[in-house]
Amino acid sequence: MNFYQKYIQLQNPARFTESCRILCLDKQYSFFQSLVFLIIASLLSFSNHSYAKGTVGPSNSFYLVHDYHDDWQVFDEPYKAYVPYVRELHKDYNSFSLFCDIENYKTYKILYYSSKENYLFINASLQQKLPVNQWLVLDVDSLQNVYKKTKLFLTIYGTNTNVDELMLYVGNPKSTSQAVIELSESLLTIIPREISSFQNFFVIGIFLLVCAYAFLYNYQPKSFERFFNPKDLLTISLRDDTFVVNKPFDLGNLLFVINLSFTIGFIFMLIIIEKNDLFSTSTILQEGETLGVLFSNFLVITSIIFGAYIFKYVSLMILSNLYRLDKIINIHFFKIIQASSIFFLIVLIVLTYSTISIPEITKNAEKYLFLPVSIFFIGRLALLYFTINKMTSLKNLYLFSYLCIVELIPLIVGIRFAL
Repeated sequence: MNFYQKYIQLQNPARFTESCRILCLDKQYSFFQSLVFLIIASLLSFSNHSYAKGTVGPSNSFYLVHDYHDDWQVFDEPYKAYVPYVRELHKDYNSFSLFCDIENYKTYKILYYSSKENYLFINASLQQKLPVNQWLVLDVDSLQNVYKKTKLFLTIYGTNTNVDELMLYVGNPKSTSQAVIELSESLLTIIPREISSFQNFFVIGIFLLVCAYAFLYNYQPKSFERFFNPKDLLTISLRDDTFVVNKPFDLGNLLFVINLSFTIGFIFMLIIIEKNDLFSTSTILQEGETLGVLFSNFLVITSIIFGAYIFKYVSLMILSNLYRLDKIINIHFFKIIQASSIFFLIVLIVLTYSTISIPEITKNAEKYLFLPVSIFFIGRLALLYFTINKMTSLKNLYLFSYLCIVELIPLIVGIRFAL
């Protein structure tokens, strides 16, 4: 390490500890030289610490939080990179830059002052002409809202030739009503973390769904294997006389429809809990965020979804009679329940993980799910087309019109009401 690099480290008192370690271990410097460096660094650190307790800004109305005097960087042509500013090496420079970690300075202000004419660049983009002999106050929270980043690259360009002509601080505004508070044992109280009703609903709901899936797996193992088998979903059998397909409203098979309704209802609750009014459900759901209200709304949504599947089967019966497709009603309905059970189970797992680990996805679930759900319904429509086409001799035109009525039109109407 050369003298230039050591000097750079000593320019910033925050690097004092690391500088001491390097100097003491470096054999090319004598003990006396190292001692001199340590004394200088100590003085710099002490002076910076003392200065940090002062007030800055217009009329000294801000407590000093951080001074950027030792954080300036300049673009070094030989290195082709930004390097720390050193007065002896970077004389007569007109452009000075630094990284501002606004994430650590929320609610604070950035304070600028100079007697020279300068321009402010943020992330290499010109923002404004800076005032001369006048304080400029920038709100950190506003900068973060505008740039959506935790760090900003600030550049001051103008007629100044060294950083001593610039003053850039992070300050905390003084409060006129601020009073000195003496700590006592009564103030050191432990406040329990608040748990929202939705968190309770989420935990209880997931537990009930896991119990429901476990019950179906043990009560109807063969049916469970068929309903949640992707390979079976893509298999088209001309003669499927199994009990699972031909008895859609048998108690065992009906439980899978109810379970699917519970799954979709829970997913729906995860979406609308962030005030997303899908399908204008706010007109039929209760207002409030208590545990009782949430479960009441969950049961209402589940009942509506279950009723929609019953109505779906009745519609298939009516239209299949018109198109003389009586033999494919049960397989058609079975493929709908089978495909929906697999897809919405995957969606449930993804949203559950997102709610715990990536809440941002759950908060905007209606945006992230729009494309996958649309692709799923289109894919299900194609699967039904090939299934029915293989099982019947119906002309493609009639088959297409039949699927448009029972599948495509409800999809378009649903998307219209959801948006």
